[in-house]
Amino acid sequence: MYLTGGEFKGLKIEVPKSARPTLSKVRESIFNMLDNLEHGNTFLDMFAGSAIMGLEALSRGYSVTELEIDKKAANIIKTNYAKVNKKPDLIICDSLKYTGKKFDIIYLDPPWMKDYKPIIQKANSLVKDYGLIIVEHENKIEFNEFNLEHLKSKKYGRCLVDVLRNVK
Repeated sequence: MYLTGGEFKGLKIEVPKSARPTLSKVRESIFNMLDNLEHGNTFLDMFAGSAIMGLEALSRGYSVTELEIDKKAANIIKTNYAKVNKKPDLIICDSLKYTGKKFDIIYLDPPWMKDYKPIIQKANSLVKDYGLIIVEHENKIEFNEFNLEHLKSKKYGRCLVDVLRNVK
């Protein structure tokens, strides 16, 4: 897998066997959508895996925090950040138990087949007022119950991406 844009465009990223990294066309599309939306520059990847989304964000000038529960994946994240001479802001934890600062943008791509309701609720508690939550998923999700404004939706094969805004 290679980064698609920004300062580190073309950089090859290692991927843990346990990860299902976001496809390049989906990553490019997500950052193109972000270019057309008002938001700040703090970016949280709640299920980092290889950290490819966080590195895409970092490459484009965002301040990035990575959450990852798997220690082997966390080591690969450190290796990938070393390729750009950076130390990741990496927290090895269960994303649903994270209680740190709030972010302008939260990216959610948990292992598919997860119950998204507690994940979206947690993200909503971590996003700043009027911040964005980007959800990559396989099956349709109803977002009405989360008090989030649904801004955009795109389909890429079996992958769906929804962009939501917190409207507290």
